This record gives sequence, C-alpha cells and structure tokens, in this order.
Amino acid sequence: GRFVTQDTKQGLSWVNLAAQQHNIKAQQTLADLAFDGKLIPRDLALAEKWYLQMVAQGDKWAHFRLGFIYSAGGDGVVRNCGKAMEQFSAAGDAVSMGNIAWILATCPEAEYRDGSRAVSMSLKLLEQNQNDPTVLDNLAAAYAELGDFSAAIDTQKKAIDALKNNPEIVRSDEFILRLKQYQNNQAYREIIPLM
Repeated sequence: GRFVTQDTKQGLSWVNLAAQQHNIKAQQTLADLAFDGKLIPRDLALAEKWYLQMVAQGDKWAHFRLGFIYSAGGDGVVRNCGKAMEQFSAAGDAVSMGNIAWILATCPEAEYRDGSRAVSMSLKLLEQNQNDPTVLDNLAAAYAELGDFSAAIDTQKKAIDALKNNPEIVRSDEFILRLKQYQNNQAYREIIPLM
C-alpha cells in the first residue's frame, strides 16, 4: 500500500511468483507471513514449505524458524523435538543453542531429554552473560530434569531476579510458576505455543 492502493491478494500473487522462481527474499516473505498469521491466516505447513526451500539455499534464519515450528507443532505440522534441535543446531547462534538446552530439559517426549547435556550447554552460555534470565531459566529446568531441585530452585530465583534488570522480557509469571513446580519437586514439561 505504499504509493499505490493496497491490494494484498495481488501483492501475494507477485511475491508467490517470485518465490517459485527461487527468490529467497520472496520465499522468506511468504514463510514469515504464514508463520506470523497476521496478514494471512497462520499456516505452519506453508511456512515450513518455504523455510525448507530457504534452507536448501543455506539460509540460517529459516533453520531458526523451522526449529520453532517443529518444537511447537500445529497447523498440519507434527511437533518433533528431535527435528527442532537439528534445526536450531544448524542455525548455530547463542539463542538457538539456548533453545536446544530448553528442549533437552523440557521436551514432553523422554527420548529427547538429556538434563546433563542441557546443564552443560546452559553453563557454557552463561559464560557470555551470568545474568541472562532466559539462560538461567534453561539451567533451572535442566537441574529439575536431573532431579536436583535445590539447584533448580536457587537458579530459578536468580532468573527471576535477573528479569527485574530486563524489563523488555515480560515472562515473570511463567518463571514464578516454574519455581513453584521445582519447589514441589516437579520437572517442567513444555509444549511451546506459537503466539
């Protein structure tokens, strides 16, 4: 709608034609629109299709988004923690490594959980920032997975304190709920809902 009247249908038609001709920016546009579900209805299967096309061209962002799609599932895509970890690993950045640690600690399917590996990854990520609330949260979940609820509780309290220094992260309710689980000697299991 810049400089001309907005016509979403025609615009999507042109972007789709470009995507079919392997234009990676057009593929990302279609994938992101299908993933976000704002301009068009959410369609994770369509997002997966275009992100896979981007992966074939070596795009790291596509790996990252596929990691979220496979860790959450829905809309025609089956949740698969193993595939999610593969995609996050291929993305390779610190946030993706944190996501792998989270999955290793919290995946509902026991075959994909590995608390020791999650602890190791989280401790390595904490070397970069000792007060990262997300990494501390991951570490607490990993300790809980190992059954070390004392360490999980102490670490989760640190994560909650660290949130106070990061007002842009608004998840204190989730952190407090997890703390209560650890205080009840319960590990956390997550099915990640895509917002």
